[in-house]
Amino acid sequence: MGAMIKGEKPYNAAEFQRMAENVAFMSKLAAEGFIPGSDAKAGDTAAKDEIWKKPEDFKAKMADFEKASAELATVAKGGDLNAIKPMFGKTAETCKACHKAFRND
Repeated sequence: MGAMIKGEKPYNAAEFQRMAENVAFMSKLAAEGFIPGSDAKAGDTAAKDEIWKKPEDFKAKMADFEKASAELATVAKGGDLNAIKPMFGKTAETCKACHKAFRND
């Protein structure tokens, strides 16, 4: 998706729409991987303990990602790359915000 947005790969509206719909679907599942007992004590993980120390903040950031990715999928249905680009940026920012707060790099 990013390669299409950056012009590194030819834009294909149908392919982009399919990928955007996949991201929107997966966004609903992502938080389910962070159940009690899946923190660093359970094994090798990039997840910070802040996920379990600040669960409301984590849930809010996950909700932001879910909302933005759903909006991206909706905009992608129109096929207009100029309309898609800002929504892709917004969606990417929700990813970055959560990763910055809750993922060890």
